[in-house]
Parts: sequence; structure tokens; C-alpha cells
Amino acid sequence: MYVDQFGISGTGSGTAYGCRISPRRIILLSVVSMGIYWLYWMYRTWKQFRDHTLERAAADGQQHYPIWHGLTQFLPVYGWFRFHAHVREYQGLMQERGVADSLNLGNLTTIVVVSSLLSWIGGGIRQEYLPDGVVLLGYILTVIAVVLSITVMLTVQSNLNNYWMNAGGGLEQDARFGKGEIVCIVLGVLLWLGIVAGIIWSS
Repeated sequence: MYVDQFGISGTGSGTAYGCRISPRRIILLSVVSMGIYWLYWMYRTWKQFRDHTLERAAADGQQHYPIWHGLTQFLPVYGWFRFHAHVREYQGLMQERGVADSLNLGNLTTIVVVSSLLSWIGGGIRQEYLPDGVVLLGYILTVIAVVLSITVMLTVQSNLNNYWMNAGGGLEQDARFGKGEIVCIVLGVLLWLGIVAGIIWSS
């Protein structure tokens, strides 16, 4: 393992090489999991950040908790601040290395806020006892929320992939398929089956 002039561990740690997450993977898993992948993505990319900056964090007395970081997305307001911090920390790494980025913290956080609100509203009005038109609106809002979250992930991840390529000396390899992603798929399939069953039952 080596540490560069910024105190950031390089490919010797196995972190930079194998952190890439492809756009296709994000889109596919987000759709299949009905947006649940967002939570896992927050966890996975924060774990990569923690492992990548381990020595520096230890020297500064800092600790990062990927699981808790991902779970904060269940919390109103606080989760938005954690997302903002998530992107801000990565942007700091990019600036230190001189890696160009297209991250706009304000715009990205605003989209996350809107996505969260639409998801909560959509979930709240997808109730069988409500008129069909209202229930349909709930599904539409949910779909829009998922699309917005995918947009944010694709924007951030494209910058992260560029950073990992730089940190890895030009080497690129997709991150391995994790158990959490399998869980996302299983939960997503169950949710989709529930929706289909609800539509058939109501008709």
C-alpha cells in the first residue's frame, strides 16, 4: 500500500482499482428495485470513500460509518444533509488531485429533496381505498422520484468513475456485485409483484 502526496491511499490498497459502477448497473438495479438501490448506492460509495481515505481519517481522528450513512436516507431532512456531505467530501478529493468535476452541490441536493418529497407523497396516496385517479397519480409521482434519483446517481457516479480511474493510474474495473445488490433485487421483485397483484385484484 502506498500513500500519495495528499495522504490518499492508491491502488496498492485495492480501493481505486475496482470501484467503478457503470451507468447501466445503476439504471437496471434502480428500476428493478423500485428505487431501493439508492440506499445501497449511498452505502457502497461511502464505504469506498472510507476505505480510500483510511490512513488520513485515522490521522485526523475521523470515523466514517457506511451502513449508518446509507440508512440516513430514511430520515427526513437529515438524509439530505448527509447526501450533501457525501458529494462534498468526494468533490474535495477531486480538487486535491486536480481532477475536473461537474458536481453542483446545490442543484444535486435540490433534486434529492424533490425526489424524496415526491416519493413520500406518492407512497402516501397509493392506497386502495382512494379513487383510482389518485392512486395512479401516486404511482406516477413514485416513478418520477425514481427517475430523479437515477439522474443524481448517474451524475455523481460519472464523476466518481473519473476520479477512480485517475486514482488507479488509469486502471478501471467494475466494483464486484455485492450481497446488498442481491437484496435490492429481491425486495424490488417483491414490490413489483405486489403492484401487479394489486392491479389484478382491483380489476
